[in-house]
Amino acid sequence: FDKSFKAVISEDILDRRLYVNIYGKQMVFLVDSSYLLFGNDIYNFIEPVIQEEGKYFLPVSFLVNILPEIYDSITFKDGKLFAHTPVDNRIETIVIDPGHGGKDPGAISYTKSNFEKDIVLSVSKKLQKKLKDKMDVEVLLTRNSDKFVSLHDRTKFANQNNADLFVSIHCNAHYSSKAHGVEVYYLSSAKTDEARAVEALENQVVYDYEGGEEAVKKYDDLAFILADMAQSEHLEESYDLSSKFQDKLVHTTNSFDRGVKQANFFVLRGAFMPAVLVELGFMTNKKEEKKLTNSTYQEKLVESLFLALKDFKLKYEIMQ
Repeated sequence: FDKSFKAVISEDILDRRLYVNIYGKQMVFLVDSSYLLFGNDIYNFIEPVIQEEGKYFLPVSFLVNILPEIYDSITFKDGKLFAHTPVDNRIETIVIDPGHGGKDPGAISYTKSNFEKDIVLSVSKKLQKKLKDKMDVEVLLTRNSDKFVSLHDRTKFANQNNADLFVSIHCNAHYSSKAHGVEVYYLSSAKTDEARAVEALENQVVYDYEGGEEAVKKYDDLAFILADMAQSEHLEESYDLSSKFQDKLVHTTNSFDRGVKQANFFVLRGAFMPAVLVELGFMTNKKEEKKLTNSTYQEKLVESLFLALKDFKLKYEIMQ
């Protein structure tokens, strides 16, 4: 059923319910029962839904009589089902982007002994493993080692692999060692002085390691302007994903909530999918440096990011 109709399927084990979403509409089956809830209507197809060895079996009477009745795009004729090919809106590929790398250390810690590039790579690898183990998705990293990758090549990698989501992982820095907390960004013009400061910090790599002013022009040419227009189609989803990340990070790690913000990050420009940038904490804050370099705390960060992605995936697919 999921392959034929590209269905989004989830289950509620306690309530013995099976949720099946196709063509943007949801059916709710009662397991070991013959009843189906669709919108405000209840259907009875006589034989019950059966679960055996982790699989669900729907009766033929449902396929012959009920399914064509509730979906105009499905018909049953001469013993066969005919249906329009549904749009596949499932999230199947996620690209995780560990910021900086190689000659670009990113933020340098309060003690001057730790680098952003190492922490975000560690978190990203752990997140990749958790997503692969717990969710039916392909997870790719823009870098798997301590190497330099240009900002342009990061979104190019996501586009070439037809990614459904792009998540850039970073740690923050500030001239004041008192600055602390987590924040998540999506692509737009920066609205506050603080957002503009972070934007400048993350975009500085282009000046320092990609060729200076000439390299900046590459990010402002027609191709990138068109790419920005394409990304604008995903701003609502990017904002929703940013909000979920921020909520989970704050509640799971008990970090200070700096909010969801907008900024014009070069690394997000050109992504043809929902794209966000996550700042996990401040390397320049003594207490946060200690936490960010702690493996147990990193697991908390990973759990936060995982839960946000899981929640977003389920709700996004059901809404389509």
